[in-house]
Amino acid sequence: MKALVLLIISGILTSGVFIAGKQAGSEQLSPLMILFWQMSGGALLVWVVAWPTRRFPIWDITHVRYYLIGGLLGITLPYILAFIVLRELQVGIVGLITALSPIVTYGMARLLGLESGHPLRLIGLAIGLGGVALLVTPQNPTDFAGNWHFMLLALGIPLALAVSNIYRSRYWPPNSEAMPLVIGMLSVQAIGLLIANLLVGNFHQALPNTQNIALLLTALALMAGASYLTSFNLLKVGGPVYLSQMGYVITAVTMLAGIALWGDQYNSTDLLSIGFILTGLLLTTLTGNAQSSKPAPIRSSQST
Repeated sequence: MKALVLLIISGILTSGVFIAGKQAGSEQLSPLMILFWQMSGGALLVWVVAWPTRRFPIWDITHVRYYLIGGLLGITLPYILAFIVLRELQVGIVGLITALSPIVTYGMARLLGLESGHPLRLIGLAIGLGGVALLVTPQNPTDFAGNWHFMLLALGIPLALAVSNIYRSRYWPPNSEAMPLVIGMLSVQAIGLLIANLLVGNFHQALPNTQNIALLLTALALMAGASYLTSFNLLKVGGPVYLSQMGYVITAVTMLAGIALWGDQYNSTDLLSIGFILTGLLLTTLTGNAQSSKPAPIRSSQST
């Protein structure tokens, strides 16, 4: 029961990050600045939680490299892509595409010879990719002037998460716990995003100029930090396979939010592709672990 509660809470919080990110984008805030608030708020919250136990990151070259590369691939790049495409795409579609990360991770692991070819997982991979093809392929020539290219850009989200899953599992620092690694990755990414915003001249948005934007970015930061903590605890309680089921919660919540808040509508082709992707995800995640035996601390739905 504890794992189920954590699964639902983690999925809702991660969905909330996407929803808040879409709303922040509609307020004309840059993706880099939105992500800075998300990372800095998340880092602050996990530092506060870790303080009583003194389970802090190690700052040698091996760990810093891991924080930098793992966080860039697994946090910064996916969310930058998400906040860009959320300006044009329905939040439910972005949530669904993000939930593809276990399927993409398994496909990459198979290509690299890191995973065995379980028949049901191979079928799930094929069905899921078929759903993706149906989702991103323009239905008629006029669609090429629409948002299909943002769909292709959105596919970079699960691809980056999949690469991160494999990297973080393969190069997990010896004798390291997940919580300090989470803190290290969030802290390094927050510092990097601060520098990036200063370089591109975005930091005039650091202090929100309206109460609504201040509340929105504060909520984004709190939800992001809470989602990392609940995902970490879910990983400990339920394991990486159970954690991967969070994709279903993210898909459901973001689609319902899109319908309620932005009037999103889905045609029959969309619904068919959604069914294919969810079926593929179910077959892939329920028949084995989409990662190696040493899981990464932040799942791709968030892990996303």
